[in-house]
Amino acid sequence: KAINFGLALHYMLEMMAEFSISSIADAKNMMLNKYGYTIDADEVQEIESRIVHLLQNEEFTSLLDGEIYKEQAIRYKNNFRYIDLLIKHEDGSFTVIDYKTSQNYAQNHKNQVKHYMEAIGEITKQKVSGYIVYLMHKKVSVAIL
Repeated sequence: KAINFGLALHYMLEMMAEFSISSIADAKNMMLNKYGYTIDADEVQEIESRIVHLLQNEEFTSLLDGEIYKEQAIRYKNNFRYIDLLIKHEDGSFTVIDYKTSQNYAQNHKNQVKHYMEAIGEITKQKVSGYIVYLMHKKVSVAIL
């Protein structure tokens, strides 16, 4: 159940035309078309609430200055992964952002984002920063790596 919740939330974020409240309705409809059969009405409402809190979080929105790539595929050291959100800044640096719906396994989350940072740094030869954004019930927490 938790896996389906996380997949639906990630998909809704991916489907947002831009990170704005006005993009929520269309993204929610797309999420429902793909995941509506796996989550109940309360979970749909919770996903929408978490995304609204995310969009109202200034720490998160301040990171969005640049070219935004959602679900960016990378191949690195024979591994194929998807970065939830990759931002290329005007100075050439990059920001890696990974979304999580729980702080369980926080060390694994850090290791995952550090791996993404290493990959992007080696591939681009540019400075890379990394963040884990925890979208929890009524709270957004941004962890800097």
